[in-house]
Amino acid sequence: MNRYQVLWIDDDAEKQDGFLDSAFLNGLDINYCKTSKHGMEELTSTIEDYDAVILDAMVFNESEDEKAALTGLFNSIKTINALSNRKKIPYFIFSGYFDQDAYASAREMLADEKIFIKSKDNKALFQAIKVEADKHADTQVRHIYQRVFEVCREKYIGEAAGRDLLGLLLNIDSLTTENQFNTLRKIVEDVFIAFNKFQLLPNEFITPSIAINESSKFLSGKNHKGELFTEKGYQHLEETHIPEQISAMLWNILNITQNGSHRSTIDQHVKTLNTSYLIQSVLFQLLDVIVWFKIYIDGNPRTENWIEVNTNAATTTQSIIKKGEVINLNPNKGFAFLQTEDGTDNVFIPPHIITKHSLKETDIITGEIEEYIDNRINEPKKRVKKLIE
Repeated sequence: MNRYQVLWIDDDAEKQDGFLDSAFLNGLDINYCKTSKHGMEELTSTIEDYDAVILDAMVFNESEDEKAALTGLFNSIKTINALSNRKKIPYFIFSGYFDQDAYASAREMLADEKIFIKSKDNKALFQAIKVEADKHADTQVRHIYQRVFEVCREKYIGEAAGRDLLGLLLNIDSLTTENQFNTLRKIVEDVFIAFNKFQLLPNEFITPSIAINESSKFLSGKNHKGELFTEKGYQHLEETHIPEQISAMLWNILNITQNGSHRSTIDQHVKTLNTSYLIQSVLFQLLDVIVWFKIYIDGNPRTENWIEVNTNAATTTQSIIKKGEVINLNPNKGFAFLQTEDGTDNVFIPPHIITKHSLKETDIITGEIEEYIDNRINEPKKRVKKLIE
């Protein structure tokens, strides 16, 4: 079944489990916000990730303390129209009131809009969303490569990688070496960061910067002679070496996309042939790597499966342990935050930690906190590395 990413603005969304369950069974993955302000901030920052927007007619505008009214709806429509230069995303008004006589004047104000009534028109709404979303090229691409985009979520390699891949696939017949090789390399870096997130690659390979060649060798484990690689003072034990074919594809991807003296040869090759076949071949190899990565992670491989062979290696920073409450669980993207007992800043809890431990809001947990560099913005951040039982 094709999946559709939908943003829903509704002040009572969390109370409508029946609708959310039905939407999911009909192929709609819904992320909801309770105010127009919050929802439009989400849409403005990530409109490329969504296929459609559902708007409650009577909704909070800026704060949950105010009275639900049409103001929030009109402000949402205004923002959606203003974003049409980036993406003309379809929106649908979904109300539980507008079939009542008391709201006749409001219906007149929205005479040009199609309004779906809650409970009565649910199935019609689901179908309308699919029909309109399917007209968009980006939705079509995500459906064609659905297994790839399933991995481009925060649980796995991150949504930024998905946006990069979407841009490449939408322009697949006109790819050049100008920027696309750099984009492909950045997606490989996202994969290596995810290996580290799942404790399958030591921190030294990721911070203070990503050692892309060393990471590839470490994960492969052995050279063509069957000898174990030693990278950054670590050897990767055989149980979790990546498959030979995946290793070969990673080597080929990096060999072509890496900056260096050989790139002039690559650029000349593309210029001489005047085709996009080389970069397409690299892109499709990367798609295979990404699909494999999800299968590998879902198989729960052994973590921290390495030995330190360099006794002179620098010691790692001492872990910080924090106890607190799970808050702000995002139902669509799967992440949450740890509100610490000591009152310090909230700490990001990655989706794979949430899933592994079946965490819910208000759960009290103790976590080991690590600092890492967000490669996309090159800034330090903190996250829960693992739970302390």
